[in-house]
Amino acid sequence: MIKHKRVAITGMATINPLGDNLEDYYSNLINGKSGIKKWSSLDMSNVECKIGGDLGDYDHKAALEKLGPKLPPELFKKTRKIFRNATFPNKINVLCTLQAYLDAGLLEIKSDPFRTSILVGGHNFNSRYITKNTGQFQTEPLYIEPLFGVEALDSNIAATASEILGLKGPTYTIGGACASGNLALRDGFRDIISQECDRAIVSGAIFDMTPADIHAMAFLDSVVVKPEYQGNPETASRPFDTKRCGFVPSHGAGTIILEDLEAAQKRGARIYAELLGVKANANANHLPAPSAESQAYLMQALLKAAQVRPEEVDYINCHATGTPLGDLQEIKAIQQVFGGQAKNLKLNAPKSMLGHTCWAAPIVETIGGILQMNNNMLHPTINIDELDPIIDLDVCANQAQAHNIIYMLKNSFGFGGLNCCSLIKKYMG
Repeated sequence: MIKHKRVAITGMATINPLGDNLEDYYSNLINGKSGIKKWSSLDMSNVECKIGGDLGDYDHKAALEKLGPKLPPELFKKTRKIFRNATFPNKINVLCTLQAYLDAGLLEIKSDPFRTSILVGGHNFNSRYITKNTGQFQTEPLYIEPLFGVEALDSNIAATASEILGLKGPTYTIGGACASGNLALRDGFRDIISQECDRAIVSGAIFDMTPADIHAMAFLDSVVVKPEYQGNPETASRPFDTKRCGFVPSHGAGTIILEDLEAAQKRGARIYAELLGVKANANANHLPAPSAESQAYLMQALLKAAQVRPEEVDYINCHATGTPLGDLQEIKAIQQVFGGQAKNLKLNAPKSMLGHTCWAAPIVETIGGILQMNNNMLHPTINIDELDPIIDLDVCANQAQAHNIIYMLKNSFGFGGLNCCSLIKKYMG
């Protein structure tokens, strides 16, 4: 009889508009600080949405040099060499992966390289790099980037992490729009409980968007274009508020290390939390039209699979992008699943401060949720001047709240009707 495996989270790292380390990220979340500003790394002169969580000027070279003393010399040398030609999303993913690997204490142990998977959630990562080289090809074909044929590929981000760490297990990307990070987490979870792998490195990489990408989102009435918010970017992302009018696109990345719980305990690893399950489904509608019915079905299926009763859930880390329809559909689904118990839940919306970090959002926000769980403190949902009267649940409006969190539900609902939710439990030994 196969022993049921349990899955631990033993390492975390993120680079996002609120910080490039766990301490700053958590502090800024709890203090209700917005990471939204006017874009400076993109020319937004022809785009109505001129605001976002811009990391385009992030000094990744300095970040690697700072990390250098913590790495074995040969690993540091190899990473510096790969950095020379790597794209922006690839560099940030390398930094997050190395930091999470260090955080988990994995550089200090020997393990079978074929029994660690590397999963990167997302797609179209290198949009700006591809656009730049396509333009260069149209004017002077000989001067495109020499490694364009490699670096432009989404798969190169996962492959780079594999090369740097010398890991040879299942390695690939998983694309599912804004649910991508959770979908990658799902595969990592399954790798461990199936006993194919002992651990999984699960990342959400930056979507290096172009002005055209954001302009296209504006055509779909998805992003914030109202003039009054362009001059006050910190107030633009406003989930659950009556004046919400779309999401704010942002850069962001994160990495989570999953590990067989028993193995993690044996090696004396610090355990952040236990991943109880991840489930996915779809709306059978390729348009960006969220479905409370599918979302509710998914949450119920996840709770059933994890053998957790609805009344045991303490906290929901919401997808809540700030779109008029999306927020209401998510609340409706929560009310359907939890019934009268929904009044006892605490909810919050990290995108009110982060903006929407797109494919990486589930990973970036899960990391923030786990930090809240382990500190028994929930961050505020900022920019709620007038709570939508239909939303009659506690969304931590504008104020951090002390709260004992044992079970956290993390929602992610992507364009194309692609849904994925995870359930995480506080680790108590």
